[in-house]
Amino acid sequence: MLPLSYLLSEVDNETIERLRLSLKNTDAETCIDIAEEFFKHQNIDYAIITINIAGIKYPDRNHLHRIYINAYMIHKTALKANNWYAVLEIRHIGVEIEEIVKQYKFRFGLLDPANRCATCRANPSVAEPGALMLLNAAWDVLSDPVKREAYDKELVNLNDEFVDYASVSSYTYQHYI
Repeated sequence: MLPLSYLLSEVDNETIERLRLSLKNTDAETCIDIAEEFFKHQNIDYAIITINIAGIKYPDRNHLHRIYINAYMIHKTALKANNWYAVLEIRHIGVEIEEIVKQYKFRFGLLDPANRCATCRANPSVAEPGALMLLNAAWDVLSDPVKREAYDKELVNLNDEFVDYASVSSYTYQHYI
C-alpha cells in the first residue's frame, strides 16, 4: 500500500492530533462507528485515522480493524494515485501477469468474507463492497493483455501520479498514529 504520509498528505499533523485527542476517551467500538460515518461522508482520511485509533485501543480485535483499513486504503489509493496498478499495490508497469494475479488474489483475499472469522463476517465495513469493485475493475483491465497495453500507453502518455506512487516506500499503518 501507499504510505499513509503520502495518502494523507492533505491532512496536517495538528488536525490529526485534534482528532486523536477528541477520541481519547472513546471506546474502540465507537471509534469504528465513527470511522464508518467518516467514510460514508466521503472523508476517507478521517476514517483511516479513526480506524487506526480503534486498532490501538483494542489490539485483540486487530483482525477486524485490518479489514476496515484495507477497504479504506483501497478507496484512498484509487482516489489519490488514480491508477489500477496502485490499487493492486504493483509498483511497475512492466510486471509479469503472475505478479498481477498474486497481488489481486492477496488483496481480494483480505476482503473476501469467506476468509474471515465469524466476528468479521458479522461486522463488515461499508467500504468493502466498493473496495471489492475497485479490485475487480483493476483486475479487469490489468489481466487482459489488450486492455492492459492500451492502459499502459495511457499512463505513460499522461505521466500521472504513478511515478510518485512508484517512488514511495511501503507503509506500516500501526506506526503512523
